[in-house]
Amino acid sequence: ALELAARFRDTVIVSDEAYVAYSGKSNLSELVDHPNLVVMRTLSKIGMAGLRVGFTISAPAIARVLEKVRPPYNLSALDQRAAEFLVEHASAWCAERAATVVVERGRLAAALVARGLEVFPSEANLLLVRVTDAAKTWQHLADAGISVRAFGPGALADCLRITVGTPAENEALLAALAG
Repeated sequence: ALELAARFRDTVIVSDEAYVAYSGKSNLSELVDHPNLVVMRTLSKIGMAGLRVGFTISAPAIARVLEKVRPPYNLSALDQRAAEFLVEHASAWCAERAATVVVERGRLAAALVARGLEVFPSEANLLLVRVTDAAKTWQHLADAGISVRAFGPGALADCLRITVGTPAENEALLAALAG
């Protein structure tokens, strides 16, 4: 995003940092030098998937334009209160959760590779894994009560998206794959 923001100074460039808690790589500190850069974040990727709350951080001129196009009442009062509470009181919990996911992501990826599966690099709370038969593996995991995402026909037809869970959930996934 920074290369684009520097190259196209008259264009608004959006940096989607939905998974920043898991990567530690942010463009936030670059906003001063790149007034055309908008950093976008969400609370849904830190364990609050049902809370559809996101926000942008940008230069004041861009923020004013965004405010003009924002629909009225785009956020329920309950979602707003929950988001305010999280921002004020739960930052330590969010950081702890993200740190756990990063550790588990590495452990789970290593275990999947040890089983002969291809695991694509990830800086999120999920892994993209190439398997021999995605439909069959998906069904086997579904029968075991484990939910993963299959992609159907196309470039990712033989891949599954696996959300990194708790240590116990990841162990259950590995046990199901072994059985």
